[in-house]
Amino acid sequence: MDCTLTGLKRDGNLLRLTWSDGLEGALAVRDLRISCPCAFCVNEITGERQVDPSSIPTDIALVDMQPVGRYAYRVLFDDGHDTGLFTLEELRLRCQEALT
Repeated sequence: MDCTLTGLKRDGNLLRLTWSDGLEGALAVRDLRISCPCAFCVNEITGERQVDPSSIPTDIALVDMQPVGRYAYRVLFDDGHDTGLFTLEELRLRCQEALT
């Protein structure tokens, strides 16, 4: 990835991201929680999702995001879930997809 994340802001139920090439994206916090890639949420052998989206509150909030090295963020949600790592590459792709 040639560009870098230059801005990160919570905005209600959205996470707004700004990239060095000018791309801006807004990702729904609930969508991030539903798509968490951690081993609790995704079966490591089958790749099957283990979390029922209907069990995730519609008003789930983002508590914090902590950088992991220079490649990812650990996302902490107000339902106590905090084991998901979202790579910068994945966040960038989600921002691009949100624009289409």
